Amino acid sequence: MSARRGISCEDWERRSLSAPIRGRVEEELQALKERLLHGILEKISNTGLVREITWAANEAAALAWCTVCPILVLPVLLEERVRAAFVKWEKQQRIRGESFGPVCSYDLDSSALPAAA
Repeated sequence: MSARRGISCEDWERRSLSAPIRGRVEEELQALKERLLHGILEKISNTGLVREITWAANEAAALAWCTVCPILVLPVLLEERVRAAFVKWEKQQRIRGESFGPVCSYDLDSSALPAAA
């Protein structure tokens, strides 16, 4: 392969058809997200709410990944997204006429959410 011709067809196929290899930072980010999320989800019994919180956590991790230092940003983004998910959930429950209290024993106080590093 010469510098003029660029990448050979075999090289291009090998690079484009392989799955990306997860790096160390990605693994650390995923582990941190799971650790932070575990403390929150263990207090929730409603599967619909668990799904919403998990979605919010995945969103926070994706946003954190786009920053310069995702490991430092993730706890704050996760807290923000989880709080927003709870507010949305409570609003939906009020609209439906359902009670939020008995479904979930989780309180929105700061002590339950992950502390910002």
